[in-house]
Amino acid sequence: MSKIFTIICFLIFYNLSFGEYKEVQIPTREENPEKKYLFADIYVLDSTVKKPTILIQTPYNKITYRTLQSPPQEGGTQLPFDTINYNFVVLDWRGFFANNDKDIQGKDRGEDGYDVVEWIAQQSWSDGKVGTYGGSALGLIQFQTAKLHPPHLVCSAPFIKDFLTKYENYYYGGDYRKEQCEQLQRLGFIPTSFILMLYKDSFYWDSLEIKSDCSSLIKIPMLMCSGWFDHYPSDCIRAFHDLRNKSNPDVKDKHKLIMGPWLHSSIGLPKQGELTFTEAEDIPNQQAQKFFDYYLRNINNGWENEPVIKYFEMGSNVWKTTDNWYNVADSYDTLYFNNNHLLTDTPSMLDIKSIDSVEYNPKDPSPTYGGSRFNPFDPKTPMGPLDQRDEVESRSDALVYTTAPLQNDFVLNGTVSAELYVSADKEDTDFGIRLCDVYPDGRSILLTQGIKRMRFRNSLSNEELMTPGEIYPVKIELNDLSNNFLAGHSIRVIVTNSNYPMFDINLNNGGELYKPGDTLIAKTYLHHWGNYISKVIFPVTNTTGINNDLNVAAQIEIFPNPTKANITLSCQNVNSENVGIELFNIYGIIVKSLNIQPDSQRNFNETISISNETNGIYFIKFKFNDSVFIKKIILNR
Repeated sequence: MSKIFTIICFLIFYNLSFGEYKEVQIPTREENPEKKYLFADIYVLDSTVKKPTILIQTPYNKITYRTLQSPPQEGGTQLPFDTINYNFVVLDWRGFFANNDKDIQGKDRGEDGYDVVEWIAQQSWSDGKVGTYGGSALGLIQFQTAKLHPPHLVCSAPFIKDFLTKYENYYYGGDYRKEQCEQLQRLGFIPTSFILMLYKDSFYWDSLEIKSDCSSLIKIPMLMCSGWFDHYPSDCIRAFHDLRNKSNPDVKDKHKLIMGPWLHSSIGLPKQGELTFTEAEDIPNQQAQKFFDYYLRNINNGWENEPVIKYFEMGSNVWKTTDNWYNVADSYDTLYFNNNHLLTDTPSMLDIKSIDSVEYNPKDPSPTYGGSRFNPFDPKTPMGPLDQRDEVESRSDALVYTTAPLQNDFVLNGTVSAELYVSADKEDTDFGIRLCDVYPDGRSILLTQGIKRMRFRNSLSNEELMTPGEIYPVKIELNDLSNNFLAGHSIRVIVTNSNYPMFDINLNNGGELYKPGDTLIAKTYLHHWGNYISKVIFPVTNTTGINNDLNVAAQIEIFPNPTKANITLSCQNVNSENVGIELFNIYGIIVKSLNIQPDSQRNFNETISISNETNGIYFIKFKFNDSVFIKKIILNR
């Protein structure tokens, strides 16, 4: 359990050196004497000096805060304020840890928050001003407290959390968020058996969503914060704009949002997965300090002039600002799935069928490697922006599509959506995509992911099984993102039929969901021909478009692929006197290289042998003047 507490500390950002504490029992409105008093720790440096107080309400054990020490220099999780300027009260939720025996079924936790805020305001060491702070579950309870309007609550800083309770919290595209939900159960929030009974969007979920919408009830300024690698960045952005549009007129213009390059468990830290964002280190803590100083200490620090939204553009690694996230993108660019596993800016012009296929075995699903994960029970869980080549792309159940290296920056700001035409030889399966930024050195860094269960392709409320062999359109939407795919990089989309354990595996049998049944291997197909134009749509900002060179890449042919020994390379209308060819394995080691001179018609057709190489996946790099294209081949004797 000690490891869990350590991880939780990073989740809720409170690596403070609190000093001495005192445990007290705080009275609430409950009449039952056994339920009336809640245990809390108070940190008051000098009880003779009245100061503002920051309230932290946690389900993760207030004892954790007693032993926290200042972090090492490389940390970045330490809040910049201490008990010199603030008092702190840390309360265990009703039903958790010190207050485990105080649980009341159906109790509105916001009422406890209200009662504690007002109790704080009456203490001799309080100046009557209270702010609340915390992330994830500690953020949710701030919304629940604020909507009840405690008179002495001045401001709140709910991080990495939306206030809505809704179907999509537990299901993505109709697919069960297995890893996330199992952790919620282990943390004591909600049993998975209950979630699995409600696997369709329904009136129950609608009523919960309506009931939890407190945006119009908020009367205090709020500072929100989330990360592009968090569970629900799109929901946090939507919640913020709900506050800006619906909350009390006196405060709707005072809310602010920070969106950074962070995971759920490492808000404010520079290291995220395999990437380092030094420009984003400690920003949430600095902004929280300024926010509380302005509202709780009346310090004229210019907080009112801070931008409405401050967001981090990855790739460029710069902070940018806006008043409305949904206005940042000024146009849309579309990339099309094409032959030879290319993403191009024009659809395939082939008259013949152009189809890619894989076999999906539920007993050997495509693994979740990185992405929007959080696992307090296993700190070694691979999370965030990680290279997908070895763990995902090298598998035979992955379809990998890549642009040629970009000639111009391609700035994505918003929600990417994939519109696919697919078929399968079974009545049900899943289709998932992963969006990657491919670096010049070959690293394929995961940015975000999404999935759709095919029986829910038309509605999350109604199941419609597939007819084997029939082609269906399906739309997969990804979370909001800001990323500049820099010139020289490539955009990559990985298509798989699973992403486990982030999402539940589909047994492919078309039977009742989440019940034992036959596990079938499915042959799945992605179509990009004729009227079946599979594509990915990007909301972009100040972008000149994808290179025209992508169309050249679409004309490169490699056959047969897979091959047993020899491959033929051909291309037409080559605008280069010399074409450099390099064959390299998945580890980036060059195993063969040659130069080809196109003929007088600017075409080439060259056969090379790779019979001496071991079975596996290889990549061929074509260099035309200043343009480079990479193709994937499979050697399977």
